[in-house]
Amino acid sequence: MPAIDDLTAHRALPARARLGAAVAVCLLTGASFASASASDPWLDRVHSFEPGTSAGFGADNLPRVVLGPPQGGGAVQGSLDVVSLGNGGVIEVRFADNAVVDAEGDDLVIYENAFHAGNADGQLFTEFAFVEVSRDGKTWKAFPYDAQTGEGLAGREPVYANSSNGIDPLSPEGGGDRFDIAAVGLDYVTAIRITDAGNLVDDLGNHSYAGTKGGFDLDAAAALHSTPLARIKGVVSEAGAAAAGVRVRVRGVAEQRWQRRRTRADGSYSFRHLLPQGDYVVRAGRSAEVEQETGVFLGPEQMRVEVDFTLP
Repeated sequence: MPAIDDLTAHRALPARARLGAAVAVCLLTGASFASASASDPWLDRVHSFEPGTSAGFGADNLPRVVLGPPQGGGAVQGSLDVVSLGNGGVIEVRFADNAVVDAEGDDLVIYENAFHAGNADGQLFTEFAFVEVSRDGKTWKAFPYDAQTGEGLAGREPVYANSSNGIDPLSPEGGGDRFDIAAVGLDYVTAIRITDAGNLVDDLGNHSYAGTKGGFDLDAAAALHSTPLARIKGVVSEAGAAAAGVRVRVRGVAEQRWQRRRTRADGSYSFRHLLPQGDYVVRAGRSAEVEQETGVFLGPEQMRVEVDFTLP
């Protein structure tokens, strides 16, 4: 991918500058999307881990043990490439270079290590977990579930794909538990929170002998439908010098909520995790009453935008 300053296109976009000052908009297009679209579908980081009772297995290998593709053990054997949450334990994981987006069918897959006891027709050993998702890691939506069937919970399906058997982990044959984010009313998510169901939902793990209840065992998670994330950055100048502490706001025109930043000492600012979903509004100024505004477009061919404000 070209460096962000290696601009391949320049275009002025309509601006409503309340102060009458200049707004410069530059775009990096084309090649940016070609590289960014190759971002992998797997988790990028563990944001937090709160172990429950009997947790600990695999914790020494965090975050590596839950990043990348699953190492499934198949129908009759649970994987050991996992972290055990423990009874009531919670793990929050995130995507950094892409977002899960709502498309036709399921959008997200979570891999545990459920397995059939004895043979492929044997009783399924389960350790269920509740699943919540979030666009920003602050506001969460929980998937509805059926405590009797396990539908809507994670930990229901064995995982068949691993690094040595050639099964595509993203295909239905790869196993894992699949979720459609439209079920919780979201168009995209970047964060997942998984909470072992403990005694709130009856599973076979709750009936194992004392000391073996390690809770839900997370192997991996992936986006089945995703998009790379876009960025808006720039510099604010004031009276011919870098303007520190100036408020900069960004929001999609279809959204109600603004994202906010203050410029750094050198006048720079950056919004890095934006969904390339269309038109955005960018505003800069010392107050909401006196500020500049411009519009920019973020889409598949326009993933990086620079917006420079010059205040009087």
